[in-house]
Amino acid sequence: MKINIRVATPNDAEHIKHLALVNGMFQPEEMGEFDQMLAGFFDGSLEGHRWLVAADDSEPNGIAAAAYYAPEPFSDRMWNLYFIAVDPNQHGSGAGTLLIEHVEAELRASGEDVARTLIVDTSSLDDYEQARSFYERRGFVEEARLRDFYGPGDNKVTFWKSLVD
Repeated sequence: MKINIRVATPNDAEHIKHLALVNGMFQPEEMGEFDQMLAGFFDGSLEGHRWLVAADDSEPNGIAAAAYYAPEPFSDRMWNLYFIAVDPNQHGSGAGTLLIEHVEAELRASGEDVARTLIVDTSSLDDYEQARSFYERRGFVEEARLRDFYGPGDNKVTFWKSLVD
């Protein structure tokens, strides 16, 4: 398998949405907001927002993973990795690691005057233990928990990472 990180195209939208659904990150009735995030990126109305895909070159139109990140409003050079998902058939393949490393490298290359920190949120539910462990193994530290954010007993867990030395 050869993974190629590239900017998402409109042709990738349905597969990106599939990744969100198959990983249980969104329910079908929640996809309207997801569609808006994709559309705003593709039409350029969400300035500074980025969608990347990890394409599996061994399969035609095979998307192994996708990520969406943008500047965090009302912050000082903080970016938010709003979405990262890997095709369940590709879990453990390294596609997610390559993608997150690419996001970090791109932000670092933009300079300290643009990017200082990167945050990512996930759920506290047991189903998301693998995601929390993934972030910790990549140098993110748990910064905060907001109780009952996603629902009763489902806390929002925020991870933080410095992008400057």
